[in-house]
Amino acid sequence: MADKRSVDDLSLEELEALVEQRRRVERARQFAENTDGRRFRPVTVMPVEDTKGSPPANGAKKIRRLRDRILLAVEVIAVLGLIAIIIGSLTNLQTLNQEVVQARGGTPNATAVNGMGEAGQELPGSSFPPPNSVSELPGSSFPPAPAPPALGVRLQAVAAIPVPTPGPRSPTRIVIPAINIDWPVVEGDSWEELKQGIGHRVGSANPGERGNLVLSGHDDVFGEPFRDLEKLDVGKDVLVYAGGTSFRYIIKAKRVVAPNDLSVLASSKNPIVTLITCTPYRVDTNRLILIGELAP
Repeated sequence: MADKRSVDDLSLEELEALVEQRRRVERARQFAENTDGRRFRPVTVMPVEDTKGSPPANGAKKIRRLRDRILLAVEVIAVLGLIAIIIGSLTNLQTLNQEVVQARGGTPNATAVNGMGEAGQELPGSSFPPPNSVSELPGSSFPPAPAPPALGVRLQAVAAIPVPTPGPRSPTRIVIPAINIDWPVVEGDSWEELKQGIGHRVGSANPGERGNLVLSGHDDVFGEPFRDLEKLDVGKDVLVYAGGTSFRYIIKAKRVVAPNDLSVLASSKNPIVTLITCTPYRVDTNRLILIGELAP
């Protein structure tokens, strides 16, 4: 209930209380208003924008996104380049094989004079064993590594052992009907001889003779003469010709060995044929061996 008494009726204490109350009201009113006479409003802090009007975080995201796209493009280009190199290598290899097949119209037994190519010499001071010592089975798809010169010693070049001239009983042709193989046979089974066809190991038996007739060929270079040899099953026929005479062998065994397993080159009391090529196809870490016995 409001106090309706006049000022004269109020006591000194009541007058002082009334004045203090009026002061508090005036201070509250002044606090609620600013110096320009406008009422107080809370301050709202807005995010600072860059000169382009986008927040800095968005700019950083765009830079990272652009960088990721560039890296992805570089990786894709590198992969495509690698694929192109692989395809080009396989195409060149296939072209080489086709050229060898087309050139097979020449003389089957034409071989290098000494088995070492046109130059006819090997590097002086070789630290490798002489040619008649064997450390690996023939038929490798990789060319022989050059022999390093001996350190501090100068030696004259020594002529290589010539490949024997084919005799009347030497093998001249091999035919395997089951896998459509029909290739000439040349004397010798080194890198140079196997460019021309199937190589007859020097010193091994001739067709029909008692002993081990060793024949080697490539599976993925120089015409791929023995590419399908792995498809030949036990019990199938292999025909080896000596001139116009054919000798039939029947496959009795088939296995894979390490390149340095020379046991398959050993002689035999019976007339057999040993076929050698690399395996797996275009990997060539091992040798595929097929052994056949002369049919009665």
